[in-house]
Amino acid sequence: MRRGLPIAPEEAPRVLLELRGVRARAVDQNRYLSLVKALNDLLSRLLRDLGDSNEAQALRALFAVDATDRGTTLTERRRRANAFLNYDPTHFRRNVEPRLLERLAWILHADSQNYTPRSRKAPPKIEISGDTPALTLADINEQEELVSRVWALVYELRAELIHKARLEAEADPAKEAEIEETAGTSLWLVARLLTRVHDYLDHYGERILHGEAEFNVEGLIRLAGWSYELSHEEATRLRYLLAKAGEGNRDRFLNDVRA
Repeated sequence: MRRGLPIAPEEAPRVLLELRGVRARAVDQNRYLSLVKALNDLLSRLLRDLGDSNEAQALRALFAVDATDRGTTLTERRRRANAFLNYDPTHFRRNVEPRLLERLAWILHADSQNYTPRSRKAPPKIEISGDTPALTLADINEQEELVSRVWALVYELRAELIHKARLEAEADPAKEAEIEETAGTSLWLVARLLTRVHDYLDHYGERILHGEAEFNVEGLIRLAGWSYELSHEEATRLRYLLAKAGEGNRDRFLNDVRA
């Protein structure tokens, strides 16, 4: 609160960066700057979502959410915040301000509970969309169609990886062939996803947007649950083999991969 938003990378508190709700919104949970951006975005959104009550406006003033409060001292922001509540300045600082901060801390805590795994086997949840999408005239275009097909493959790959993990957890020797088939399907889906992503980036730039977040190729594939490293040459080779076999011909693609 002392400097207000946005939080500078060198001043971001580790305890806040480790919140599940922050990590879930980070494009890359292993990158510090990605976590800082997610924390700033989350705090700004939560403070704006509080509404227009006097306490909500006071909290936004304290944290310099609005551009008019940026660059001001904490003393000045306390004065502006108290203008919404009209307390004695000392009473505001000693009694009201801690209560407001406690309210924000609880909101942050409650948000993180949405991303608490329900079982030991459940992976950490990741938020991959903004508001619930609605199909409007502005969405009827080639770019929106392509990005939707990209995300469809992200989910399809994730489902296949989950299916493979479930089979492996059963440790049933009779299902070894099915596990191998699922592994092949996963690789085929990776090749299709790489192809779609390449098409998108070739036409629309370096980042794939979704809601208020943006993703790079590695982030998308990681989001699906794929944990294996692919070099640039391997990724290019997979796209080539897919184009050679035809996108819908899984068996021919896998035969070419094995060959």
